Amino acid sequence: MNMRTTANTRKHLKAIAFVTAAVVAIAVASCVYIDEFIVAQIDENGNEVLWAKANTEATFTLRGHIECHEDHRGVNFVVGFLAPRSWKVADNAQVTYKCDLSQDHEQILTMSVIPATSLPKNGSGRTWVECLTQEYGVGTNVLDDMDWVVFQTDDQFDIINNQFPTYTIYIKVKVGEKNLKFHPGIFVNHTDDGFSGGNDHKKVLFSPDCFEVVGGIGEPIDYCSDHFNKVSPMSSLQDDYLTFTFKGSAGDNSLAATADVYLQGKAYTYEGGVYTVNTRSDKTRMMRENAYSDTYNITIWPVDYFGVPDDETIDRIEYYFSNSDGTITVTQSDDDFEQKGAAMPEVKEWFVFRFECD
Repeated sequence: MNMRTTANTRKHLKAIAFVTAAVVAIAVASCVYIDEFIVAQIDENGNEVLWAKANTEATFTLRGHIECHEDHRGVNFVVGFLAPRSWKVADNAQVTYKCDLSQDHEQILTMSVIPATSLPKNGSGRTWVECLTQEYGVGTNVLDDMDWVVFQTDDQFDIINNQFPTYTIYIKVKVGEKNLKFHPGIFVNHTDDGFSGGNDHKKVLFSPDCFEVVGGIGEPIDYCSDHFNKVSPMSSLQDDYLTFTFKGSAGDNSLAATADVYLQGKAYTYEGGVYTVNTRSDKTRMMRENAYSDTYNITIWPVDYFGVPDDETIDRIEYYFSNSDGTITVTQSDDDFEQKGAAMPEVKEWFVFRFECD
């Protein structure tokens, strides 16, 4: 786990946000700007860090301004936040703000999750979440097990031509129990625009730095960088179907150049059973996504694939990818070597997938 301090993080993110806004401003006379998106937290020693401990609260701060060139009456301001699905942001976040349009500029006001029935004005019948997901996806993240959650101000405001208010939004959320790292995303808009086609009234920004959760459970889930392995869904029970993916383009390897790739592994049960699949056959052969891709997939029902008896429950699967004769393999050790520059051990360590408990 990386628990480095980041004294320059805030300055870095502020510079990125200003550059982004400035580029847009050249093209259009924009109304809504993101000036600063702060993902750094303050640790117990008063240092800025890009991590939070599992099951604690983190606060993400958004600062911006508005340059209004036309009247808008009865407006709710809107903010969207992209985070891992396991955080359950809609249930666990408290979103507040202050803005120059209120009588007391320092008064902390509240925001609430926008109901799915409250559709954006120009969203063509889509919900706010559907608009954000279809337009921006998961941004600069590489795993799609993420959600946009959208909030709006509980109060409405009138903003008129030649007003230039500033705003600050605080997203305080419990980060969950899983070790992970990702690029947080932020979106701003208002209900009188409601996801129009242009960028005058809406902006989106993804943090250039990875934010981490440390000291939690499980192997770290890395949303920030490509890896050789992927399992979908990322959280599941043993009776769920699982798709295992080998992504050959994630690093230097010989396996991607072979004709066939196979999933090999062992299932370990809570009762002490170990069930091995090490054959290379139609059962274990992974399918190439297309003729030009180095990505291979296989979908399995774990209890059937490994032959686990009905009276046992799988704790974890340890697995690796192999060519047709087993002479070329890609494991967790290969991934660590590519991604972290770690030394290659004498005996390679396999990838690990752990199941959720009922």
